[in-house]
Amino acid sequence: MGKTVKLTIRLSPEDMAVLKSHTARTRLSQSAYLRKLIRGYVPKAYPPEAFFELMGRLNEKGGITLEAVRQLQEAVTAPEKIG
Repeated sequence: MGKTVKLTIRLSPEDMAVLKSHTARTRLSQSAYLRKLIRGYVPKAYPPEAFFELMGRLNEKGGITLEAVRQLQEAVTAPEKIG
């Protein structure tokens, strides 16, 4: 389903700063971040580049499978259900 409804909200400068801080840590757009919250999920902060470098090195050395890398990445980045 396409996104066809436009929503305009007003926030205090403090609330806007919090929203920007959260979206920067998750690397999501403000709209994507709010959609996840509406659907009952709290997005997690995006892991540092060192995490992905380590996963790549482990995979190259055969110390971990691509499936295990995918599962670890999802565990670290997947949003958590509210409640």
